[in-house]
Amino acid sequence: MRPVAKTILALKWPLRLAGIALAIFLAYFAVNFSSLYARVKLDRSYPALSRYAFERTPDVAIVGSSMSFRMYEGYFSTPLRNISIGGGSAATGLAIVASYRSLPKLILVETNILSRRIEQNLVDAFGDNPSEPYQWFKPIRAVISWVYYYVKYSSEVEKVTRLPLLPPSTYDIRDNVNATIAEFAGKDWDVIMRPQMRELSDLVGELERRGCRVVLFELPVVPELRNNAYFRVAHRLARDAFPEEGRWLQISDKELRWVDSSHFDERSAILVARQFDHFLAGQSSAR
Repeated sequence: MRPVAKTILALKWPLRLAGIALAIFLAYFAVNFSSLYARVKLDRSYPALSRYAFERTPDVAIVGSSMSFRMYEGYFSTPLRNISIGGGSAATGLAIVASYRSLPKLILVETNILSRRIEQNLVDAFGDNPSEPYQWFKPIRAVISWVYYYVKYSSEVEKVTRLPLLPPSTYDIRDNVNATIAEFAGKDWDVIMRPQMRELSDLVGELERRGCRVVLFELPVVPELRNNAYFRVAHRLARDAFPEEGRWLQISDKELRWVDSSHFDERSAILVARQFDHFLAGQSSAR
């Protein structure tokens, strides 16, 4: 028998076995496609959390609600990861961070929204969860996450340079503010927020015991809501839990504007990000 024929014969069974293995994998993939697609869709719904799960632990992280989420990472000159969650809370972000062995050196924690419980489904999905199904699918998810980021990435340099030079804009948000006031009315916010404040405080204590520094901040809110019970109670509970002034990043509301009852316009978000940068630069120089 010729050498070439012998080689082909020798490879015949390995190739068949490889084909069978591939067929089994493709069948398994097809059967589980809906679950795998749902997993990727969840990554795409929370791209910052997905990146946190797959990329190197940052030195600085921000956790909070949609109020902080609007401060996009490109607005900062300091390298950091903003894993604030639209419709969520700082406690959920902290729980995700705390699930990992490696921690940021500094975590900045928003305290404006204290009425929301920890979303355990997000902690399970994006935290360090060895019992999560489809562990073999993680490398593929990581590749999809990186590709999605680079496809969607848009530099904020032009906005960061241009928008602060413009005068503040004016927005008619009266209807939205009135709707928020009506939504907040008639609720015992102290009773609602106190358990969430305990959860947040416990997470802060755990992270600090593990060597992470935690600094808290309260974002300025729309003037019409500053004396609303919701924000007054959140302010009091947070300050009672963390009374030391050195724990707090103070944020000026000078020239800030809001596009609705909760969220800064882009110019204002950039101005607040600059205040964060100034604080972080001072922390670096003090070390």
